[in-house]
Amino acid sequence: MNKTAVSKLNDLIQLDADAVLAYQQALDACEVSEIRRKFKGFQDDHQQHINDLAELVRANGEEPRIKRDLKGFLIEGFTAIASQGDRSALLSMLGNEELTNRTYEAALKTELPDKARAVVERNRGDEARHLAWIKEAIAGRLWETKEGAAAVEQEERRK
Repeated sequence: MNKTAVSKLNDLIQLDADAVLAYQQALDACEVSEIRRKFKGFQDDHQQHINDLAELVRANGEEPRIKRDLKGFLIEGFTAIASQGDRSALLSMLGNEELTNRTYEAALKTELPDKARAVVERNRGDEARHLAWIKEAIAGRLWETKEGAAAVEQEERRK
């Protein structure tokens, strides 16, 4: 695998690491169990992406780069600020998943060995699924479901 491909895989590892942290911020803000359940699953997907991509980098004789960078702090910080309840958490994660989808699409335009391409394509499929679900949840105003309304009402009573 050439240096460009390894660098691209490391970029994806960093992106997925940032997504894991952003999903934690969103989870902390959510009360509707369906949203929490999906977000936890998406967070787990991102962690699996890190593991799979890191394995490819190690197989090439290198160590994966997983570190907090300014972009990661900004993504996590934006998500924490914007995630003040289920609706805003969904909107925050919509932006994050749009970024993740664009980044995976760009990675697929890079020359990658077959094994790496298969992993990136599989991960890209997960990202498309995440984005589609979030868009559907926003369009369906999932936070206004019976459970969502009860959670909002309970929060209002606490104030």
